[in-house]
Amino acid sequence: MRAPALLARVPRVLRACRRYIFFTSILFITGVVFGYLAFRRHPVDSSWLFFLLDRKFGPMSEAMSSMNVTGMAGLVFWNNLKAAALLVAGGVAFGVLPMVMVFLNGLLVGLVSGDVARQGFGLFPFILVGVLPHGMFEIPGYIIGGTLGIRLGFNILGYERGRQHGRGMRAVILDTLLVLAAVVVPLLMVGSLVEVMVTRHLVEWVMGNALRWH
Repeated sequence: MRAPALLARVPRVLRACRRYIFFTSILFITGVVFGYLAFRRHPVDSSWLFFLLDRKFGPMSEAMSSMNVTGMAGLVFWNNLKAAALLVAGGVAFGVLPMVMVFLNGLLVGLVSGDVARQGFGLFPFILVGVLPHGMFEIPGYIIGGTLGIRLGFNILGYERGRQHGRGMRAVILDTLLVLAAVVVPLLMVGSLVEVMVTRHLVEWVMGNALRWH
């Protein structure tokens, strides 16, 4: 199949995934809301939160300190691409791992939002300068990656139960790789550039050291 025909197939695949995209989005949003409310109602020790964030972002931030913009964007992209690949590959476990990962990443965003609000910064400014610029690319990319993993897992489960045939399973795998390459990778690539060139400077300008882990 030629490249134009493959690309023309992408919108059809995304339309076929509407329910999965909705489910994955709700899962992510639920994690955000739960994390934010849990932090606001039962504040955790900030050192514990920053320990978690340092485990997640610390090595990358340290490596980025000696890089130029291209190197930083490449590192952020590689980190995000590995996460997206794990979302998709985790689908072989009947979609359980992608669901857990999507919820936990939403939970982390909620916890950080709660901590930023606790420090006296408004939630809306934080979202506007710290999340939205690159998040408008990375979050859809991440959600679609999770969608691909969950859809793959559910179809594998259907295949194991005799509800999915081999040809259909091959089509699902092809669709997964196609959307990953044509949609998820470009979104993550643009998001990485925006995070390094825009978000990082906006956070430093507006919020100073409030997001010490960023």
